[in-house]
Amino acid sequence: MATNPLSGIRTYDPMTANAPKDATAPDNSPRAQTQNFLKLLIAQIQNQDPMAPMDASTMTAQMSQLNMVESMSTMNTSMTAMLSQMQSANFMNQASLIGHSPATAGGEIKYVGNGDVNLAINAKNPLQSVIATITDSSGNQVMSTSLGAVQAGMTNFAWAGTDMNGAQMPADTYTLTLVGKTADGKTENPSPYVASPVMSVSKGLDGNAVLNLLDGTSMKAADVQQWLN
Repeated sequence: MATNPLSGIRTYDPMTANAPKDATAPDNSPRAQTQNFLKLLIAQIQNQDPMAPMDASTMTAQMSQLNMVESMSTMNTSMTAMLSQMQSANFMNQASLIGHSPATAGGEIKYVGNGDVNLAINAKNPLQSVIATITDSSGNQVMSTSLGAVQAGMTNFAWAGTDMNGAQMPADTYTLTLVGKTADGKTENPSPYVASPVMSVSKGLDGNAVLNLLDGTSMKAADVQQWLN
């Protein structure tokens, strides 16, 4: 006997595809469970043995437990809705950050080929002088300039995207390095920071705001530790 090669393959039946869902499917919601319990309780009371009636304290405890379950389910639904509203409000507030520049620790500059780049240094101690040097992806020095004396903490400055002759540099990945001198002549390397303007704000998989920057990178709004403007 020949075997049907299509056996076991599902076929589309328009008569069953659009059929309504089984109305007899059990409802397991807390409210439905409470109603079922009350029906069973009434039936049990109606059919109880008059000589051995139900224990009122047991019945009361069961009712309390069901009410607690239903209350917790309602509270969970309310908390979920509240969290969603808070995330939406937070997302809308983050939209006001467009145009501002969050700073990222590190000296990597992803230059897009035009405009200024906001930079910063974080010095542990006051420095008498700081030399900032920028090199391209091939290691060639593009710019070296003195920032003068700086105080401890964050100090902002900018790179115009040009070399030492004022020529516009192309889009590339550049590196900022810093060398400072203390009052007693000791060398100290303050930490460099690079910033890029926020171009748009999107919602991450976790519902929190993600900042999409001009240099093509993205970061969570909650991870921003420093703003340069």
